[in-house]
Amino acid sequence: MGITKRSDNLDSSRPISNGVKCPHAVIFDLDNTLAESFQSPQPHVASRLHQLLDLMPVAIMSGASFSRMEEHLLPSLPEDVHKGRLYLFPDTAAQCYLFHEGEWRSVYKNDFTKKEFDKIINVFTDALAETRIIEGAPRWGELFLARDVQVTFAALGIDASPTEKAAWDPDRTKREQLKRFLEPRLPGFDIRISGRTAIDITRTGIDKAHGVRWFAERLKVEPHDMLFVGDDLEAGGNDAVVIPTGIQTIQVAGPHQTADVIDSILAACAVTK
Repeated sequence: MGITKRSDNLDSSRPISNGVKCPHAVIFDLDNTLAESFQSPQPHVASRLHQLLDLMPVAIMSGASFSRMEEHLLPSLPEDVHKGRLYLFPDTAAQCYLFHEGEWRSVYKNDFTKKEFDKIINVFTDALAETRIIEGAPRWGELFLARDVQVTFAALGIDASPTEKAAWDPDRTKREQLKRFLEPRLPGFDIRISGRTAIDITRTGIDKAHGVRWFAERLKVEPHDMLFVGDDLEAGGNDAVVIPTGIQTIQVAGPHQTADVIDSILAACAVTK
């Protein structure tokens, strides 16, 4: 699979905001950044992604599974979008998919063994019984998204509305309690608070920072030449792990702000005459 880089005639000197310069590539979080949690991007966001992909490589890096990206993200993009510049990093960058010869193909995948998977589920079951953090809470759909590369716990179920999710654990206190129980019992795994109600578990070192470094190496650029846009870059947030890589970052409060950020990127990276 070849490497598709950005257009050569972009202006890298003009700032986007807060000193952030025109990047060689942009990485976006998905939930609460490009779209509301478990929803598709709105047309005005999708059209901006289309414009950005005409200029440079774009990565979507999320705790979402590849199947959810196929269901909610990809159909929202215009038919003629430059798929060759789009990199998908589902499962918190435990996997990467590229479009090649008419289909999405896995480039790498960090699977759990059956023993690892069973241990995670068993310890999580004990943690919920011990902490009782979801006792009496409403439930919409399955509590666990259990995949080969990541286990995601959704405290109110995967089908809970954005409003219900936002109200359940706004200060993360409940999930911090659960995380404290899990960490000493699951050595060798990264346990991250994610989104509004979720906790994601992958192997240690498999996180968005890993994805940033892999993407930079793939494009033959340094992380500081790229930009990460996410809603959870504050200390303890699931996007904050990218900061030590040196990548430029912009925090947003939702898809409406992401659309504005993309407009700013497009303006800062205006094609030179």
